[in-house]
Amino acid sequence: MTLAVGAMVVFVASLMIWTAQVDRGVRAHEQDLVRRGISGNIAEIERSIIAETNWDEAILNLDNRFDAAWADNNLNDHYAQSMDFERLFVLDGADRPIYARRHRETASPAAFGHFEGAAGLVAEVRRAEAKRGPIAARRPGTPMNLVSHAIQSSAFVSHEGRVYLVTATLVQPDFAMVTPKGPRAPVVVMALALDRGGLDRLRERFQLSDLRAVVGDHRIERGRAKLVLDVVGGPPLIVTWAPQRPGADLLSRAILPVTLVILAFAAMGTIMVFRARRATAHLLASHRSQSEFLANMSHEVRTPLNGVSAIAEALERTSLTPAQAEMVGIIRDSGASLERLLSDVLDLSRIETGAVSMENAPFHLADAIRDVAALAAAQADEKAIDLIVDIDPIAETAVAGDAPRVKQVLANLVSNAVKFTSDGYVAIAVRADGEGRWRIEVQDTGIGFDPAEKDRLFNRFQQADGSVTRRFGGSGLGLAICKQLVDLMGGELDAIGAPGQGATFTLRLDLPLAAAGPTAASAPVAQGETAPYRPLRILLADDHPTNRKVVQVLFSEFDVDLVCTENGRDACEAFAAQRFDLVLMDMQMPVMDGLTAVREIRAREKARGWIATPIVMLTANTLPEHQVASLAAGADLHMAKPIEAAKLFAVLQNVAEAQAVSRAA
Repeated sequence: MTLAVGAMVVFVASLMIWTAQVDRGVRAHEQDLVRRGISGNIAEIERSIIAETNWDEAILNLDNRFDAAWADNNLNDHYAQSMDFERLFVLDGADRPIYARRHRETASPAAFGHFEGAAGLVAEVRRAEAKRGPIAARRPGTPMNLVSHAIQSSAFVSHEGRVYLVTATLVQPDFAMVTPKGPRAPVVVMALALDRGGLDRLRERFQLSDLRAVVGDHRIERGRAKLVLDVVGGPPLIVTWAPQRPGADLLSRAILPVTLVILAFAAMGTIMVFRARRATAHLLASHRSQSEFLANMSHEVRTPLNGVSAIAEALERTSLTPAQAEMVGIIRDSGASLERLLSDVLDLSRIETGAVSMENAPFHLADAIRDVAALAAAQADEKAIDLIVDIDPIAETAVAGDAPRVKQVLANLVSNAVKFTSDGYVAIAVRADGEGRWRIEVQDTGIGFDPAEKDRLFNRFQQADGSVTRRFGGSGLGLAICKQLVDLMGGELDAIGAPGQGATFTLRLDLPLAAAGPTAASAPVAQGETAPYRPLRILLADDHPTNRKVVQVLFSEFDVDLVCTENGRDACEAFAAQRFDLVLMDMQMPVMDGLTAVREIRAREKARGWIATPIVMLTANTLPEHQVASLAAGADLHMAKPIEAAKLFAVLQNVAEAQAVSRAA
């Protein structure tokens, strides 16, 4: 929309600039035409005068002798009929006026003295005459050739508030049959008033509109063209007219279509914005629906999976025959594989819908790498391969970043390296790669891959060799998720390898140094009053009977008093009836959900002045926003299903130790 509006603005501005340039060009052309037209008119008038002044007979009748009747017939009448000169004067060789007419009437020659400005023109003619020199008489028998060229001077002259075109012309012989009697010949001075008729001829000749002439610095109407002519003895003559404006005419004719185009663009832009907003709303709704669907599916799948994995783990701790132990191990491993696949699909979908956001919190870089190595140690021991951890001392520091995502990427890389290595070692190395930038390498001596197929490694459901999936299992999503998570963190993930010679995956991340790293946290426990020994009272709220049975089985070997409820409302009522050492709360339940129940329990404790009871959200809702919501509601720990017995037992141990401390006090 912005680009379209900008384009239309540029188009309209360009059109206006272009039309203005066209109009300026037309005005300049008209000014040049008027200037040349006036010069042409002056030249035309001068040529008409030459016919009666460059003439042997004019020398005879105006210089050798003065014949007034000849002057009347050949000067005044001729010029009055052809050009309607208002004033005509004849000056003798001494520049004395000897003849004068006004229109067709005889006038006093003395009036020439009052005709300001004409004297300068006469002086110019005399200078040209002196430069030319005297004309010799034609000798008998010589050819009849012209012996002289016109000597004239013209200018606009102001007289009695009017402007005249005044021309001074030297009287000369044409064939020199007669020559001037003295060194200087007579001069004819003619004055043509610049009247309406002259302007009309100029207007018609050049098709000018509303042609006007004013004397002096008058205010010129805006938009009119003008030409300033110098006037001898007075203010300038200003000729004005209404110039042609083809650009403005074009612009005025284009206003309607341009307006329609702009309105069309505006309408299209409005429709596009409306559709874009509607599409965005639909996309957001789709993302929300997809997120809700994934959350619900995760919850529904994890609930029965919790029963499978937890019961298998509990069963594994009982006395079993070797065959039974093997079958239980298969159940446990299958449940773990299914949980990993569920987590991978959920992570990939959340990344693609933009629901994953990166955190920026301090954590200890070296400790994070050691944690990842510890998770893979058991698998490496089972395969009798060495797991080497090489940490640069510089990495023993706190950095700022998303620790869970960094661990997730490294755990996947290390797990793959161990899975695809049957002999040799897997090495994890971290080095500083510049200020605040780190290079973490995971190297193995496993099956490797063909370098030509490297790009396929990071595609979903892909392996460089399709047989790898059949031989080793896996969904083919791990590296695709790692690649996208690394991109979200602004890092780089690359790999090199060769078939049968192992592979090296290199992770480069910007993790600036932080002030301090976090410390490992455990579930807070309540410091109860001094009391004799008693079984731990545990309140469990879960609407699914399988999940309740799983907890009962896991706690069966401990001395605990477990109270089970099916929803948050029942849990709140049970909590009001007696005190508990630990609360295990599901998140999704009918009647009252777990978050509401936690908030109500915390409010009850605050109202009665009780010490906070440890509350663990034990739920199949595993997304980051679920964890944030749990902690915001007042829970101390968010534990995902399927339940990891070791983590739950650790919480139980903390509570038991707190009770022991209370008894000792």
